[in-house]
Amino acid sequence: MYVLAVLTSVFFYLGVSITLANTEQYVILKQHVLLGWSQELKMVNRIQCLLACSRKTYCFSVNYNHHDNICQINKKIREDANVGDFLANSSNDYMEKVIDRDNYKHGVYFISGENDYESAIESCNNHLGSIASYEQLYNAFQPNLNNCREGWLISGEIAFTEITDACTLKPPEQRGNVFPCKTYLSGVYCYREYKESVDKFDYLPKTQRIIRLTDSNSKKLIAEDGEICCRTEFNGLLATPLHVYNNTLSLGVNLCETGWLSSWLAGNPCKGHTPPDFWLYPAGNHIRLRSLNEEFNAFCFVPLSKENLNYTDPFPNHRVVSGRGESRYSLNYYNAGALCTNRGGRMATRAELQHALDSGYDCCQAGWVKSGEVIYPVIIRRNGCGNKNEIIVSWGLKNKTTYSGDVYCYMP
Repeated sequence: MYVLAVLTSVFFYLGVSITLANTEQYVILKQHVLLGWSQELKMVNRIQCLLACSRKTYCFSVNYNHHDNICQINKKIREDANVGDFLANSSNDYMEKVIDRDNYKHGVYFISGENDYESAIESCNNHLGSIASYEQLYNAFQPNLNNCREGWLISGEIAFTEITDACTLKPPEQRGNVFPCKTYLSGVYCYREYKESVDKFDYLPKTQRIIRLTDSNSKKLIAEDGEICCRTEFNGLLATPLHVYNNTLSLGVNLCETGWLSSWLAGNPCKGHTPPDFWLYPAGNHIRLRSLNEEFNAFCFVPLSKENLNYTDPFPNHRVVSGRGESRYSLNYYNAGALCTNRGGRMATRAELQHALDSGYDCCQAGWVKSGEVIYPVIIRRNGCGNKNEIIVSWGLKNKTTYSGDVYCYMP
């Protein structure tokens, strides 16, 4: 039916001498040409020229040279032309698609499939478009885009990964999509480039610079892979708890999950919402030294252009932090000490944990200290954690070889 309509419009034009005809598929202007065409097809007739445009999602108009049988594909229409670009020309006829004005204005469309990033770019190019930026997707989503399917964007992030309920799209500065470090297969959002992109160089968020890294569709990252990906792919550093907290609560970015942080800490800094010290109850219970083989997303702090990337100390002033092995309460005394040493610290003393408690540190995880005692600090009494406020709860001296617990490390 579509081809028939195109052919009908052509026959109508050929049979009737008019200046302008709207045939429901094309507007035809005799003896005119639009400068700035993007592709040229030679040795084609008028019908072949129209069919070639009809098959291309991005073609909006054509110039047809009826003397030399040349078809020129345009990525724009008359209203986009600069002054002097739309001219009378006796050798050409100009034919313009009658198009969906909203789609033309916003220019974003979704292509389903299982594409890696390079294939996603190619898929958009094959449709005479380019892979869309988050800003382009956001602008298109507001008026008319009805789709919440995961898809690649030009920044290398996967759109809509943060959607957990209703189909919504946050403003660009609040987005929290993942950036894959390895193979990720997804659909893609494309943009029909009838106008030049306003920003060709930096498609990461303009205000917040915390991005969430993942491994692939089915996996997350071990600590070392998260650090390497952040440093080599994005020229950044793993974020401190304060970075993540500020971006989550100050800007509304959805980063409230456990992830790898600087110094290979792992945790959820925004859980409990306790500013400004993340080592107080309840947030302090959710940031600790974890097994480096556990898999989480990673929080990567990316500098703005020409901004120096300075390392920020992620540890609290009292320097004490909880650590654990492959699972909760899985370390004997010697393995606990090795964990602290391997992460650049040492096992904390009881006095150092008492100082941490006095400073406001609360962590309901029973862990080894240097004396061989298994203890934990309680600021606020609650179910299953202490019988009164502001105490060191002790489970006593334990067998260093056979007893298993977590550990408290001192990070100098």
